[in-house]
Amino acid sequence: MTTTVSPARSRTGSKPAGSHLTGTGAMVRLALRRDRVKLTLWLVAITALVPRFYYAAVTAVVPTPEALAEASQMIRVSFMRVLGGPLFGDVTTRSYFLAAYWVEFLLAAAIMNIMLVTRHTRAEEQTGRAELVRAAVVGRHAQLTAALIAALIGNAALAVLTTAATISIGFPFGSALLFGASLAAVGLVFAGVAAVTAQVTEHPRGANGLAGIVLVTVWLLRGAGAMQGQEGGPLFWLSPIGWSQQTRVLAGERWWPLGLSALVAALLVAGAYSLVSRRDLGASLVAPRPGRASAPSWLRSPFTLALRLQQGAIAGWGAAFVAIGFILGAMTGGMEQTNLPIFAADADFGRAWLSLMVFTGSLYTGVFAVLSVIRLRAEEVRGRIAPVLAGPTGRPTWYWSSLLVTALAVVVLPVVYGAALGIGAAVSTGDLGLAGEVVRASLIRAPEVLVLLAVPAALLGLAPRAMNAAWAVLVYSGFIQILGPYMKLPDWLVNTSVLSHLPWHPMGAFAPVATVVLLAIAAVLTILGLYGLRRRDLASG
Repeated sequence: MTTTVSPARSRTGSKPAGSHLTGTGAMVRLALRRDRVKLTLWLVAITALVPRFYYAAVTAVVPTPEALAEASQMIRVSFMRVLGGPLFGDVTTRSYFLAAYWVEFLLAAAIMNIMLVTRHTRAEEQTGRAELVRAAVVGRHAQLTAALIAALIGNAALAVLTTAATISIGFPFGSALLFGASLAAVGLVFAGVAAVTAQVTEHPRGANGLAGIVLVTVWLLRGAGAMQGQEGGPLFWLSPIGWSQQTRVLAGERWWPLGLSALVAALLVAGAYSLVSRRDLGASLVAPRPGRASAPSWLRSPFTLALRLQQGAIAGWGAAFVAIGFILGAMTGGMEQTNLPIFAADADFGRAWLSLMVFTGSLYTGVFAVLSVIRLRAEEVRGRIAPVLAGPTGRPTWYWSSLLVTALAVVVLPVVYGAALGIGAAVSTGDLGLAGEVVRASLIRAPEVLVLLAVPAALLGLAPRAMNAAWAVLVYSGFIQILGPYMKLPDWLVNTSVLSHLPWHPMGAFAPVATVVLLAIAAVLTILGLYGLRRRDLASG
């Protein structure tokens, strides 16, 4: 009897090319199932903002032809084009809606895709789940392909839903479809960006951070290009966000700029596949720097360790706050010349604008606070706090140290933001006293951000599987406070918002009773979180 033994195949070169995609279908189904809640929330939130923003514009900002003409003129001639604009075609409420809010929808689509792709690529590798999956019959490129297909499906759904939403506010079908496609195009570009950055760094936060830097860069390029001309200058064409706006919805519509987005997305995806073939699973193209042989003495306390772990995030948010704050503050001079109905009839419009921007800074800081506490849950799930708690550090010490660092950050970051906002306002108006006034106003709003921090802290101890409910509290509070007065909501409903108890105008108004109550609520929620943490098992949910 003769036995024939086939030559052993290597794991790389002799495998059929198609084997690199083995299991992609199952991975796509898994990604969509795991994201069925998060992706749905993103899609519903972005879609719901279309009629809400339009309703807010026509009822609060431009309710009359005179207000529409003034607001449109402000976008055409002022620094407002950096944030919105340009304003294409005839002046209508719908063209104003696009000029004022289109960029915000494009940014939301980009962020949705960055987080989706990073979550299903680099985050899976860091947690070790990717290694378990690859131990089965799954190809080398299946995971990246599945993440990109999930992003493609998500963007297609976003295009369909936002098309329907814009039709509901009076857009023609072709214009609505182009608007939806413009969001999907930006989303696909940043899905490609995240696919590349996920190969570069070892941690998902690093991948998200690099992709965020790219997003901020193209946003700034778009803003600089908007200032070069009424319909955008050369720099405008260096930004994928600018390409989507150059489709000129409702004003000589054209589809071809979206081809640039498709081309760049394809190149980025090709680059990601090339990079993933050149690294080991779990590794990164940029190797992490080796640490010191022994830790410095100042790192021996739980507080300094928590500070060390969060210093990168705090520095990144601080840099972003400086840039955004200065840009928004520099618009104050133009706002002093307006008479928009969104502000009170007897208001100092420059200070009213700064009051609104200080309130916006509270929302930004609330996002940082929620992310910081969610990171603690992630550290628990990944088993990183178990070695810490195995030593002399107890759960209360770890909990209080981590939250204290975040609490200090949510006080310091608004000061940084307020200083940049005030300096920008002082430069644009010549009123040097604005800088100190804005910083004081930012500090006064700290109690409400501390409540937004305490909500996920309580969930961390009592219901860790429901941590994402903290986002619902933040989004709900922002919606109610911003849109509640224009939707004629009853006072009791407006008061359910965390952000509705400290006045945002006049700037720097102090409400001592509300401040004490908010601080008390934050303290109670934080203590409840510690109570729950001490009674439950780690990573048990």
